[in-house]
This record gives sequence, structure tokens and C-alpha cells, in this order.
Amino acid sequence: MKLLFSLFLLTLILASSWGCQNSPGYNEAAQTPDDLRKTIEEKIAEKKQLDQIKLELSNSHIGDAISKYKPIIKKYSKRYGFDWRLIAAQIVQESGFKIKARSRVGAHGLMQIMPNTAREISKELDIEYIMKNPRENITAGIYHLQKQFRYFPDAGYNDRTKLALASYNCGVGRVFDAQDIARYYKLPPNYWINVRPYLATLKKSDWQLHLQVWPEGKPLHGYFYGYNETIGYVDNIWALYQAYRKIM
Repeated sequence: MKLLFSLFLLTLILASSWGCQNSPGYNEAAQTPDDLRKTIEEKIAEKKQLDQIKLELSNSHIGDAISKYKPIIKKYSKRYGFDWRLIAAQIVQESGFKIKARSRVGAHGLMQIMPNTAREISKELDIEYIMKNPRENITAGIYHLQKQFRYFPDAGYNDRTKLALASYNCGVGRVFDAQDIARYYKLPPNYWINVRPYLATLKKSDWQLHLQVWPEGKPLHGYFYGYNETIGYVDNIWALYQAYRKIM
């Protein structure tokens, strides 16, 4: 719980920093004294949160689990083109590194893989115990993330990864539908920042928009109400990943 709270604070700090630095016309050299003071305060706050996360990892089940499973995470992260620290952050978000974790919809294990997905991957990778063996669960999860990654070949690496994470959480069809709405508004659909808000417009109550986007008058992959979970999923993993890159 402490780690998640620290992550929440870190997300706010990073969001503030990213928002400033990515805003149109941002010029670090032209900052006013108040701007500079705010930047310094944010950097100090970020360092404190990073130190707190590092301390909590050194005295927690999650820290021990990351050390235990680090070899298998690094092996398959390298094989499928991911930073192992991203996968560690994803597992924290998915299961908190609890090997017997099970969701209300039936997802199992460290990477919360659904039974149907496990059956598909078992055939593709020729492994049998995805739902029971934590190392096979990790292997299958990284492989499944890489499959989602392949759906977005025109995106830059960071956006491609975020879109893949969203697909891992809610299914690629939902992301495709949100991309369609981004295109309708003439926004490039291969940026997570453009797709992110339109996940919330896949509800039945948004039917007037749907009539403008699709001839059928509804999202091609059905209505979607879990957008807050998916958005939080991607944002939390990305914030924790940025922290892990600095302390691991």
C-alpha cells in the first residue's frame, strides 16, 4: 500500500513536470525565478519519492520478488524487445507480484493472463502451465504484450508501448475504436495522448458521436465502460517504469 501511495505521488510530480516541459513554447532558459523555483521544488520532491520507493522496495515482498524473478524477466524482455523494468512495473500493477493472484474475471498469476489467452499462448510457445507456474506466466505475459505491440507498427517506441499496454488491459479492439475517433477529429492515432481520452467515448451514451464515426452507428468492438481502469493502468505502469529506470 505504501508503494502504491508513493507511486501515486510520483505520478502527480512527473505529470506536472512533463506537462510543463511538453507544453508549446516551453523554454527552460527563459524560465522566471518563480518557474525555476517550482522546477527545483518538483525535482526535490521527485527525488524524495524515488528514495522512498527505493527504501520500500528494499523492505517489501515486491522488492524480494523482483530480485527472485529478475533473471526470467530480463531473459524474455530482451527476447521480445522490452526493458525488463517496464515488465517489472507491469507485474506490480497486475498482481503486486502475488503468484496466486486471481481477478474477478478469471485472470491468473503474476501477469494476470486470461484462460483463453493462456490456451492460445500454450499452443504458440509449447508451454503447459501458464496458469500455475509463475515463470511460465511471466514468459507468456511478455510474449502477449509483444503481440499487442505488433498491432501498432507506425507508432514511436514509447507510444507503441503505451498502446500495447492499453491493449493488454482492455483488448486491442477497444484501442482500435479509440483510434478511429482520434482520426475522426483529425488527430494522429499513433500517439497515446491522442487515443487516451477517446477510450471514454466508447459508451452507449456517446451514440451521436458514433453515428459520425462508424456507418453502423456504434463502436466496431462494442461499447466500453472500463476506460478509467485502462487509462490508470497505462499511466501507473509508465510512472513506475520511469522510477525503476532511475533506481534499478
